[in-house]
Amino acid sequence: MQDNQSFSDRTGKVVMGLASAEIARALERLQISKYHTKGGHGFAAEDANAYGDALRLRNVEITGNANKINGPDRIVDGTPIQTKYFQTSDATINAAFDHTTGLYRYQGQVLEVPADQYDECVELFQRKIAEGKVPGVNDPNEAKDIVRKGYVTYKQARNIARAGNVDSLLFDVQTQSITSTYIFGISFTIDFACRIWHGDKPEEAIQSALQNGIIAGSRTLVSGVISAHVLRTRMAAAGAVALRSGVNKVASTDLGRTLVHRIASASLGRPVYGAAAVNHVAKLLRTNAITSTISLVALTAPDMYRAAIRRDMSWSQVAKNMAVNGASIVVGSGGWFAGAAAGATIGSVIPGVGTAIGGVVGGICGGVLGGFAGASGANKVLDRLIEDDASKMIHLLQSAIEELASDYLLSESECAELMTEVRKTISDTWLKDMYRSGSSDDSNLTRKRFAYNSFEHICQQITSRRSRITMPDPDQVLNCAARIAEVYTTQDDSIAQEASNVSP
Repeated sequence: MQDNQSFSDRTGKVVMGLASAEIARALERLQISKYHTKGGHGFAAEDANAYGDALRLRNVEITGNANKINGPDRIVDGTPIQTKYFQTSDATINAAFDHTTGLYRYQGQVLEVPADQYDECVELFQRKIAEGKVPGVNDPNEAKDIVRKGYVTYKQARNIARAGNVDSLLFDVQTQSITSTYIFGISFTIDFACRIWHGDKPEEAIQSALQNGIIAGSRTLVSGVISAHVLRTRMAAAGAVALRSGVNKVASTDLGRTLVHRIASASLGRPVYGAAAVNHVAKLLRTNAITSTISLVALTAPDMYRAAIRRDMSWSQVAKNMAVNGASIVVGSGGWFAGAAAGATIGSVIPGVGTAIGGVVGGICGGVLGGFAGASGANKVLDRLIEDDASKMIHLLQSAIEELASDYLLSESECAELMTEVRKTISDTWLKDMYRSGSSDDSNLTRKRFAYNSFEHICQQITSRRSRITMPDPDQVLNCAARIAEVYTTQDDSIAQEASNVSP
């Protein structure tokens, strides 16, 4: 059975590039980059309420990004909704009416208000109807049909727009849980398949796949939450501006324009063109850079802990793992972009598939294959430069086994028995323990002694089963010695006779 930690590390490298791209895609489907602006709590309220509808399995179409004058922020099950969140009920209701004419600005749309202001907003809207300020509506009782209670309060919306509080943390955990569950499923599938291919029993494969899937999903969740908090800062907004010029240059060619449109469409799940596509891809790249960096830290942090605290890993191994992790994430993310664009293109021309499904499938395939390619390529290059701790420990182990075989005078069959026990014992965890045994003074001699001591009792058990030896009778020994002497004397006489025959 393969060591579980080895499989966990391998699967983590493969899926984190895909996870980084998926986290970025999920975040950019929100308006999180606007949370830091004046009135950012309004965008946070729109996202929180839209997520609330989605959790209730309602069909949600985000339309506010189109910036259409007096257009709805979203359409839920066919009903257009306009969200207004202000500090007081008066301000919330007045924001929905034209300052010049005094008339309701959003005819045919439901007005969504803060949960804590709902009752007052209904009363205020009733007065507006009675005053004739709502065209086509004469009965004040219809206010309850037009005013909708939001899922969050005004204070919660303000907190969601800010980093570092309970409300924003809970919101990020909820929204990122979808992506982390998605990555858990992919990790489980990859890990389970690899285990079966390596000869594990189905029960063992399921247990390992569950454990490693939880690890991958947890890393994704943590990376997503931290990324979301970083995106609430002004610094993150500046990153999108810097990247927009580069994306514009790419989109200046026919091929580049098609690529940008396909990536944006695959990300948003609907056709996007022109400046909207350029802006979305620029923000997507910015966010992916942030999520990739945080994912790399999440993957490398356990290695740093092992090197600094547990001392069962060398710093050269940490550096090598970081480089491999980084290559896997970068190539995996790049594979997601390429795969999503290709999948969106193919899906758009296949009946029944569509841009959204094609983009999702293409992104998964590209991300996973990219993760494999990045990790494998980096490993091959770095193996020539830095020897793994495990390889060093294997060499020391071999030397210790040879010394044991010599000290205990093991026969060929006994050596085979010893090696059977060695193979049952060694694993990534055992090799880390071996490395840690000599970490205080970085002594390979101590590590070799650790290996020697670990298997010496096996040699003692093997030799204890040897048959008891009874020393021969002295007369037998003397008789054998006499016969041997007689043989040698005869041989000497024959040699002398032959020499005389050839003498001149």
